[in-house]
Amino acid sequence: MDLPSLVSLAKLGCCENSAEISSSKLAQELGVSQQTASRRIQKLEREGYVSREIYSRGQRVRLTAKGIDALRRLQQDLDEIFSSYESHAYYITGEISSGLGEGRYYMEIPGYMEQFHSKLGFKPYPGTLNLKLKTDEDVRIRQQLQEYRGIGINGFSHDNRTFGSVKCFKASIKEISGAIIIPSRSHYSFDSLELIAPVKVRSTKSLKDGDVVTVKVEVE
Repeated sequence: MDLPSLVSLAKLGCCENSAEISSSKLAQELGVSQQTASRRIQKLEREGYVSREIYSRGQRVRLTAKGIDALRRLQQDLDEIFSSYESHAYYITGEISSGLGEGRYYMEIPGYMEQFHSKLGFKPYPGTLNLKLKTDEDVRIRQQLQEYRGIGINGFSHDNRTFGSVKCFKASIKEISGAIIIPSRSHYSFDSLELIAPVKVRSTKSLKDGDVVTVKVEVE
């Protein structure tokens, strides 16, 4: 079945009603020659996916019930594919390490704190939990997160300083829900991960530098 041509004909108005379609119009839509487009319409007609009315000035084309069913199956397949692709979780394992002490400072700035609260649904403990990633696979996953949109925290100005935007992903660690943060301007490389949570994770779970933990990161 020629799905690209079937989709193009539907886009050109042949789905619910018959539409005047020239082979040159379909050719332009598909990026093929007029002769190729003409052959494709004829083949779809022979296979029962479209019907045609040919008259002196051209032709009118309409998708049959079989053609519409084919597009519905395509939609279901694509919905299933992208549902699986767009909404899933990554698991990243790292070793707890002490940060540079900047987390508390940034978490206490109202411009960040207010956005974290409204967009993530919690007020973060003033500080971040820092992980050092050890395996190539964990570093690869951390790098891949850059490609997702995430939850955006806008940049702003405060006390004559400019603070950059931050991208967040909801995450959990040892049954504590929180989020990982990825600053747009950061000295951290892909082998590091910062997590915020409504509680001090170190104290709540009795964690210390060198402990290895796994973070579940939700991607939508």
